[in-house]
Amino acid sequence: MDDDVFNRIANLEDELEDIGYIEGLEAGKVIGRIEGREMGCDNGLGIGRDLGFYHGWVQQWLRTAKVRPGLVPDRVLKKLTALQSAIDDVPMANGEGADFGDRLKAIQLKFKTVSAMLGINAAAELPT
Repeated sequence: MDDDVFNRIANLEDELEDIGYIEGLEAGKVIGRIEGREMGCDNGLGIGRDLGFYHGWVQQWLRTAKVRPGLVPDRVLKKLTALQSAIDDVPMANGEGADFGDRLKAIQLKFKTVSAMLGINAAAELPT
């Protein structure tokens, strides 16, 4: 009987460590999920805002080109169309291969190129 008590006392630290590990793992999953949602909302909001700006900007220039033919050169129209396609190709969900950062950088580069072709200061156009 004394061996059983001593064995339980000797194993108590290991048992409590195992229990603490399991409880900590479960608490970490909950906290991680909450922090992940917060980060996703913050990042998603910024990406959505930027994409909305670029989309509206492109649409306005395409409308202007229809209303005032000749104002926007054909090569700029091609770049505007390519920019619109890049915007449209951004997935609406964050799955594997979504690479939002790379896509947004490519869109920003196209935007700057078209702005320069139109003689517009791209920095002045960007939302704050």
